[in-house]
Amino acid sequence: MNRRTVWEIDVPIEHRLDKTRKGVRVFTSLAASGSDALASALRACEIAQMHAMSGQPIPAGTSRGDWSARGLRPDWKLRWDRAEKKQIVL
Repeated sequence: MNRRTVWEIDVPIEHRLDKTRKGVRVFTSLAASGSDALASALRACEIAQMHAMSGQPIPAGTSRGDWSARGLRPDWKLRWDRAEKKQIVL
C-alpha cells in the first residue's frame, strides 16, 4: 500500500486592533516534509494576499494536493514565527 503524507500547518492569528481576539488558521495538503509544508502554506498565503490587494479573486487549489489560502481577513495577523507542523499519514 502506498502511503501519502499530509501536513497540517497551524498558524496562530490575532486581530490587528484588538489583541484579545486570537485564533488559529489551519492549512493542510500534501508535502514531502514539514519544512516543505510550512514553505508551501506560506507561499499560498502570500499569493492569496497579492491577489486580494490587486482586487483579483484568490486562487483555489485545483487538486487535493494544492495548497491554497481562501478566506483570509486583512484585519488579522498571521504569526508564522509560531506556526506548528503536524504530520498526518494516510
